[in-house]
Amino acid sequence: MKWTRVPAFALLLGTGAAAAQPLPLLEFAAPQGFTGSLGKDPSAHVSMSGDAIINVYPFRRLNGPFAEQFRRTLLRDLLKPDTQEARLVGAPEIQPLAVPGAETAMFARFVEDRFGAARYRLRLAIYSAGAVAIVDYNANGAQAYQQSWPALAGVLDSLKVAAAREVASPAAKPAPRGVDGLYLGSTRRYVMRIGGPPGSGEWQVAQRFYLLSADGRFHRGYDLPSVPGGDVQRFDYAKAEREDAPNTGTFAVSGRRVTLRSTNGDTLEGELAGGELRVDSMTFKKAALKK
Repeated sequence: MKWTRVPAFALLLGTGAAAAQPLPLLEFAAPQGFTGSLGKDPSAHVSMSGDAIINVYPFRRLNGPFAEQFRRTLLRDLLKPDTQEARLVGAPEIQPLAVPGAETAMFARFVEDRFGAARYRLRLAIYSAGAVAIVDYNANGAQAYQQSWPALAGVLDSLKVAAAREVASPAAKPAPRGVDGLYLGSTRRYVMRIGGPPGSGEWQVAQRFYLLSADGRFHRGYDLPSVPGGDVQRFDYAKAEREDAPNTGTFAVSGRRVTLRSTNGDTLEGELAGGELRVDSMTFKKAALKK
């Protein structure tokens, strides 16, 4: 599956037991030139210009036949409400696709009439072990679709379905003394406008955090972590690992170098020294916590 080789004319559209199984995991490389995703399902990536969005939805249980449902509904109801298509322009083009590790997969290319504006879309649904994962791409017009196509192609080329045990985080190891704590940094975050067309919104100043534990675990996100009584020592890493695997995992420190590995297998390198964590092209400063 080499989407980087798909030509530009791909834009031109034609007129019970399973529930007990652990959900498979969808591995993928983050789209280049898009905002990093820090959040829970769905995982939304927005182009820096705000005119294209790639949503990656992790596996969820699916009742009924996969192919029949996809052809009939495009699994629209499994998308975040404000990204669901309003009205199609013509019939979608639907084709099967091979994705490594998946039982089957199908994609659809179509144009949506969104409040009188044409949005060009591609939706890939991946089926395995009675569950479905979705990669949904939509762009504000044909030009935006083409401009962001290389980023989407990189995501699609990297897709792989893995069993949960294949990408489980390694056992956490105690961190060097004094490393644990809450690290804060300031960034810009694209906030989508609820009720508006997909991609509508604005850039806002936002706070990001990395939370490191004394036993070698981490969690990251926006604003502040949710903890009982505001005590970060009581943060539930096990729950975060289940609910937000891409942003939770373990870390190891060697000298000034820090390596963070998320539960879904992604690895990130950075530097940790002098009360500062440098990672994700940002500097996070350790917060002074109340005793």
